[in-house]
Amino acid sequence: MTLFDFSTSDFFKKVIQGTFWISIGSILSKGLLFFASIILARILSILEYGEYSMVKSTIDSFLVFASMGIGLTTTKYISELKDFDKENTSSLIGAAISLVLILSILIATLVIVFSKDITIRLLNNSSIQIPLIIGSFSLVFIAINSTQMGALLGMQSYKQTSISNLIRGVLMFFGLCVGGYLYGVTGALTGNLIALVLVTFVLQALLRSEAKKIDVFINLENWKSSVKKIYKFALPASLSSIIIAPSIWILNTILVNQTNGYEELGLFNAVLIFILAIQMFNGSINEVLLPLFLSRTEKLSVNAEFFNYYGPWIISIILSLPLIIYPEIILLILGSKYDDGLVTAILSICILYTLITSSKGGISRDLIMKNKMWLSVLSMGQCYMTILIAFYFLKDHGAIGLALSFLIGFVTNYILFLPFFIQKKISPSHIFYNRWVWIVWGIILTLITVNQITFIGYVYRIFITTFLVISLFLAIVFLYKKTTKEAL
Repeated sequence: MTLFDFSTSDFFKKVIQGTFWISIGSILSKGLLFFASIILARILSILEYGEYSMVKSTIDSFLVFASMGIGLTTTKYISELKDFDKENTSSLIGAAISLVLILSILIATLVIVFSKDITIRLLNNSSIQIPLIIGSFSLVFIAINSTQMGALLGMQSYKQTSISNLIRGVLMFFGLCVGGYLYGVTGALTGNLIALVLVTFVLQALLRSEAKKIDVFINLENWKSSVKKIYKFALPASLSSIIIAPSIWILNTILVNQTNGYEELGLFNAVLIFILAIQMFNGSINEVLLPLFLSRTEKLSVNAEFFNYYGPWIISIILSLPLIIYPEIILLILGSKYDDGLVTAILSICILYTLITSSKGGISRDLIMKNKMWLSVLSMGQCYMTILIAFYFLKDHGAIGLALSFLIGFVTNYILFLPFFIQKKISPSHIFYNRWVWIVWGIILTLITVNQITFIGYVYRIFITTFLVISLFLAIVFLYKKTTKEAL
């Protein structure tokens, strides 16, 4: 077996083709959103960017109740049924869209009615009431979009997903930037809303076109039975999101109620822009992998299994390397108003917990495929409870305390739950009990430490970093050889 010889694999052809289309759309779309976020971070004051981030976090926390995991559920069932049961596939799509529409309107109405209480009593900032109301309308269209995208992914319509992503990115870029430049936080959220409305109509047209190609016609027949089927999976699937988004909102709420809290939140989210760029590419791969692993017609090779468990993690490491090696780069992008020492420290901490998250992508797919979503809920519950407890003690340290709390939560979750999932035979033992995995982690930690120590001269820093990067890639090669050899 030659290293990464995937040329004859039908699975990898689909992964590469699918990832190509998804990535093209995602890179252009999320790349535009990445630049829009940077432009907003420069246009708005740190205080205003904190306000924008708090409104966004509040909407995200309510969004999970509006979407309830229906987008992921749609992907799962369409992937499984589209080739064998056209009638149920048609009904599931119609039920999913109508259900998420009802839920999202209900949740948005509640947010609007209680917007004054939320902004004054909880967020300690009455000036963001109007932006929150505007964001509530956006919530409806975000929820619908996620379900439409879930259906397209279930059909493996990667090209059409890419087109819709691109259109979404262009519209939201102009909406956020023009709106933010003209009217600040309120303008940015208004522009975002207009873009989402237009995207909804584009997605629906693409969805109808793709459904017709596979002889599926969206309808509301068997609505009750389809809703029951959706919630059998969606309820436990959504509970993980219900834990995550509100927990992040609580963390942000605690932060903004500290001294200079909105500035600290603005600082943290400005750094997070770069982390989300790394997560974006991983998200593209997951969107391709999940339907393929769920499909009953796919035959999976040893290389496919390796890519499932390690591919996203390795890609995240590679994408993170420029930021690890030269973290000062983001100061050049964000501008001089951001504190250099805090920015680079927060960045390094965020990279670490992002790499932990990406290393668990294969386990997440295992839980979905084996209908073990309740275990995912248990895992996320432990993780975010730990983060909340840690931040209770670290809240006085502002943005860096928040970053450290996330790291503590994800590290403890990694150490506690990976052995648990292995013991339950949900995932293979080599994802944790493998010396090369730990060697890779050791090299990453050393790289981050070396490039955070300011008193090391640049010549020594370059020499040590070069040695460590070479060692990192060699360790990944040995990880591949050992893992695939044992699987044969």
